[in-house]
Amino acid sequence: MRFLLILAVIANLALLAYGQGFFGPPPAEQGRTPRPLSQRNQQMLTLGAPIPPAATP
Repeated sequence: MRFLLILAVIANLALLAYGQGFFGPPPAEQGRTPRPLSQRNQQMLTLGAPIPPAATP
């Protein structure tokens, strides 16, 4: 019984790794042309002065 549990955990981890793309392009990205890393979510990055931490009483 312990062997089956360990086997199920290993199978789940392997499927998770495959779906996340650890063994190559993830299945969800098949057939798409990948964007260069420098072009991903550039609009989300905003540069500015850091916000000082709030003083605690």
